[in-house]
Amino acid sequence: MTSLEEQQNARFAALDPLLPPIAAPPAVSEPLLVTAGGRKAGGLLAHHVHAPGSWPALWGPSEIWDLTAVPGDSGAAGLAALLDAWRERLRGTRPSPDSGCTLAWPSRDTEAAAVLLAHGFAPSTCLAVRPPDPPADPGPSRVTVRLAGQADVEALTDLRLAEWRYTSLVGTAVPRPGARALLRAEVVRSLRFSGLVWLAEDDGVPAGLAACALAAPAPGDSIHGRLRPGRWGYVDTLSVAPAARGGGVGRALMAVAHEELLRPGSLGTFLFYHPANPLSPVFWHRQGYRPLWTMWIRRPAWS
Repeated sequence: MTSLEEQQNARFAALDPLLPPIAAPPAVSEPLLVTAGGRKAGGLLAHHVHAPGSWPALWGPSEIWDLTAVPGDSGAAGLAALLDAWRERLRGTRPSPDSGCTLAWPSRDTEAAAVLLAHGFAPSTCLAVRPPDPPADPGPSRVTVRLAGQADVEALTDLRLAEWRYTSLVGTAVPRPGARALLRAEVVRSLRFSGLVWLAEDDGVPAGLAACALAAPAPGDSIHGRLRPGRWGYVDTLSVAPAARGGGVGRALMAVAHEELLRPGSLGTFLFYHPANPLSPVFWHRQGYRPLWTMWIRRPAWS
């Protein structure tokens, strides 16, 4: 471990006790080194291009430049210097409008947030966590909740499509051709492999879904270096039909899901939500979740 990584681990531990140590960098990356106020700061740059019609292209720009920043103990000045050097590195690349620069950073680091905002970044997604506390009483609800099966694929796809369309207005989803087919394939995959998909019904009419899974951070996945090692419950998608919102459907679904996900040995549950969504932050905070990481984006990418 380098001195920069040791310094950053110490800073992260002081910021938030739930932050894990720095993880190994991506296999293909480009180093970025700067000095700020006599202190060193470093980072690694990665470039990703998502093919048309692919799953990742539904949830963000088709071309992404990502920075893993390691400013060590140089603080906000080091992060600002890294962003300036990154912008200079990308000068002349001529990225398309369907592009972006991204960076993930601990949500509690408000000094870093000020630097990112000043450089034209906006918070796009939060990774939020919930401790392994017992599920809360959902209160009265008209709906019944049951495990979904193959016979429910079309109803689940409709609910996921409605959620994705809403997210395209207030989150990172991007309108793309073939979205329904991709979402349907994901529904089938979730039913087959996780088995943790619940359907809420109001007098037999589909009113909402919760698609979940059990996960453990591993190299190469989206939570490696974001969560402490161990077993976590993952809330992939909660979707409530527009006509059923405000009637306790989401609470009823999550009471059932949390009971299954928070088995003994679980470190807690996690999910991703969009800060600009006027509904989900309030709901998830009431469910006991709080932000751990914020994913920032600058669109389009620097040129």
